[in-house]
Amino acid sequence: MKKIVISLLALTFFTLPQAQAETPVVRITDQPHMNFDGTFRNNELATLILPDQKLGRLVFNTSALKKTWVIDPELIDEIATMAGGYTINGKKDDAGQLAAQKWLAQLKYASANNPVIALPYGNPDQLLAKRLAPSELRFYSTYGKERLEAQLGRIVTTENGWGKGVSRLSYQFRAAYSHHRQQITGLSTLSGAQEIIDLRARLAIVLNPALNKEDRAYFSYASEIATQKALKKLRVVTGRYQLTSTTSKVPVTLVNEFDTATILNLSLIPMNSRMQIQNVNNIKLAAKSRLQLNLEVTAVAPGSTLVLAQFMNSKGN
Repeated sequence: MKKIVISLLALTFFTLPQAQAETPVVRITDQPHMNFDGTFRNNELATLILPDQKLGRLVFNTSALKKTWVIDPELIDEIATMAGGYTINGKKDDAGQLAAQKWLAQLKYASANNPVIALPYGNPDQLLAKRLAPSELRFYSTYGKERLEAQLGRIVTTENGWGKGVSRLSYQFRAAYSHHRQQITGLSTLSGAQEIIDLRARLAIVLNPALNKEDRAYFSYASEIATQKALKKLRVVTGRYQLTSTTSKVPVTLVNEFDTATILNLSLIPMNSRMQIQNVNNIKLAAKSRLQLNLEVTAVAPGSTLVLAQFMNSKGN
């Protein structure tokens, strides 16, 4: 009986994962270097991709043997941004741009005719991401696959279990990540702007295992700023109004600073019973626009009233 158990355990060990057992694995991962606004935090990546450095050796010093390439699509997006031209402290870095162009070309050449696996975008700690938000991990995987295919110009796959490392993100920053994720996911139900989709994916970088304590704090606070900036792009302008009759018209301004038009509902909830006001549905907000609505308000009793105005999607969320 002991022999049977031992052979089964050995079989399980040697067959998972299959691609890793059959071929060497090249991992293209690193900590994030780019801020949420698309600028670079520093220029370390320009050094890492040189032929004799960490990321450079992985693509330039490769043999003809078949390999499995496991790649973080967010890192490739960063290097592609460099290849398109970038600045550090306001100055263009031509040498870094050229190094990025050569590195990307070599990656495409070295990984050609080899299996390529896209990690979830930003290479988050997959166990932690699954525990905090399983559906979001699936989104990171889908988004990452699409981005890597676009950058490499070929089909890649995405599989669970290829991520390595453990994030040491504190409970404070885990809670902040969950809050930001919920806010941006909610915003994505109101507008299909690509900017929102990209930010939603980029929130994953705070879960990257390669971040040290300082980096985790830096990107966590940066994600708060990026989230609030995005939320303010689709908003109801607040104001104070004095009613002079039982029934009055109140001007309310709606703002859409995204480059995508949207259709949404406006929920209006008085915080007491001194007035009545109706919700407005199916409002068409053009891209980069402001729209003023004249809403009818009925005063029931004298006194001040606070009205909670918020956008809702077609499902009432």
